Amino acid sequence: MPGATRDVYDQYLAELKKQNRPTENIRFASAVWCLIVSKDPEKTFAEAADHIIYQANNYSAWLTAAGLSPLSEHLHDREQLRQSGLLQVVDPDRAVSMIRDFTNNVPITHFYSWTLPPGLPPRWAQTHLELFASEVIPAFR
Repeated sequence: MPGATRDVYDQYLAELKKQNRPTENIRFASAVWCLIVSKDPEKTFAEAADHIIYQANNYSAWLTAAGLSPLSEHLHDREQLRQSGLLQVVDPDRAVSMIRDFTNNVPITHFYSWTLPPGLPPRWAQTHLELFASEVIPAFR
C-alpha cells in the first residue's frame, strides 16, 4: 500500500491474528508515490512535473468515478503538485533519510515507488534509477 502508516500496519497484523495466520516474519510493502533520485532535483522536478500532474489528475478522476477517494485534489500547476507531495525529487542522501524515517515508523520489508512519469521515455529514468541503485539501496543492505 503506498504511504502505509503504522496504523495500517497494525490493522494488518490484527487482521492476520483474527484469521489465525502467522504474524512473525511477514512481508509488508509500501511506497512513496513517486520518488525520483537526482543530482539536480529542481531540473528533474521541472522535467517530470507536468507528466505527474496529468497522471495524478487522471487517477483521481478514475478513482472518483469508481466511488473511491481521489488520489489528491485536482492539480492545476506545479506548485500544487509540490505541495501535494505526490512527486518527491531528492538527492540520494535525502532519499536515504526519507526511506529510513519511513521504515522507522512502518516496518516494511519491501519498498517501491514510481520512477518513470507517463509520457517520458524509459531512457529518461535510467540515470535516476542508476543513482538510486548505487547510492540509496546500499544504505539498506
